[in-house]
Amino acid sequence: MNTRPTLLEGDPGAHIRRLTLPLAWGMLAMTSFSVFDAWFISHLGTKYLAAMGFTIPVVMFFMGIVFGTSVGTTSAIARVYGEGDFEKVRRMATDALSLTVLSVVVASVLGMLFIDPIFRLMGATPDLLPLIHRYMMIWYCGLPFLGLLMVGNACIRATGDTHFVSKMMTLLAVSNIILDPFFIFGWGPFPEWKLAGAAATLVTSYYLTCCVSMYFLIFKKKILMHPVIHPGLLASWGRILHVAVPSIVSNQIAPISAAIITWMAAQFGKEAVAALGVATRIESMATLLFYSMGAAIAIFAGQNYGAGNYGRIQQGVATGAKYSMIWGLLLAAALWAFAWHIPTFFDSNEKVIAYTAQYLHWVPVSYGALGVLVVSNAALNAMGKPLPATTLILLKTFVIYVPLAYVLQAKMGFTGILAALVATNFILGVVSFFWNRKIAS
Repeated sequence: MNTRPTLLEGDPGAHIRRLTLPLAWGMLAMTSFSVFDAWFISHLGTKYLAAMGFTIPVVMFFMGIVFGTSVGTTSAIARVYGEGDFEKVRRMATDALSLTVLSVVVASVLGMLFIDPIFRLMGATPDLLPLIHRYMMIWYCGLPFLGLLMVGNACIRATGDTHFVSKMMTLLAVSNIILDPFFIFGWGPFPEWKLAGAAATLVTSYYLTCCVSMYFLIFKKKILMHPVIHPGLLASWGRILHVAVPSIVSNQIAPISAAIITWMAAQFGKEAVAALGVATRIESMATLLFYSMGAAIAIFAGQNYGAGNYGRIQQGVATGAKYSMIWGLLLAAALWAFAWHIPTFFDSNEKVIAYTAQYLHWVPVSYGALGVLVVSNAALNAMGKPLPATTLILLKTFVIYVPLAYVLQAKMGFTGILAALVATNFILGVVSFFWNRKIAS
């Protein structure tokens, strides 16, 4: 951390590729364990898979707090790093972690208090509630460790080092995949915890990886500093929260939307809910390149905004949009071809397979547009302009997607929910790209 980054000059496309690939590998590793979770749980039966499907929106909600804080951290630190103030980078990184500890501990306690009312509201049946309750109680215990890990990674990522982040994410994924069958099926001396075992695996993996990450941050990277509490703490938190709060709001919109859509899908039976859970995990792996590229764009845009290189930000976003459209077309073709085969790895129930295949036929057509939305919003957040990004997400969910899904599912059934998502992705992809160009000019 003694020299300025090279992101302020040279080919934007080359920088974005260099930053994206390690992040993509790390995100692939992280996403893979959610797919493995679903695969292991599928061996327990459709009931357990449906229970896991109900947990996804709530887990997304609380992880949105973590991701929003990490986005605010990356934005604030990348801009300071672009200015060349390296001591301020260390100060802000330390403050970001103290803010994270406070926020996620409060979130975990609140989450534990309202498990049953929330899932009843979502439409979980009495036979699923005990499974869901045990899973979530365990998962909340690991949320503080996940928060420290992800925000610590954001501190390093903002400086342009994506290799360290990739290694931590890979370690998290590998430990989770290895431990999963021991906790779920009771291999060896471990008890058979079934669905709760998947949560126990996550908590253990969060804790182990967090310890490794903090060791490197403190003793190797030396990015943290004393004291934790200082006169400028609130001002530093304010700079992080300027982007983090709108980002947290944006990240909460997606799980709220998912909870509403899960409620709509529940009207078509637990098979439809299970299919949504399976399709969501497949989608998270298929689209991870978009989010890796969005993280890369955030680093690139943040540092160049701090240095006043606004034209390079437009070039970076245009490059990200082009890559997104290409990858989106490839994904759509691949998932269409294997739409009936992929679900069989997770469930043998014919209805679950049919609903999942339907999702994989329809929704991937719009993945390219989704990628454009992701990279455009990442650039807006990185420039310290989170309100336009939040507005786009609000438009996507509450103005277009949910109302359209409600109308179309009444007329077309489960297909109507998917058609609404496709239309929404296309509309917001176009709007976000041109709005971003206007703001960055």
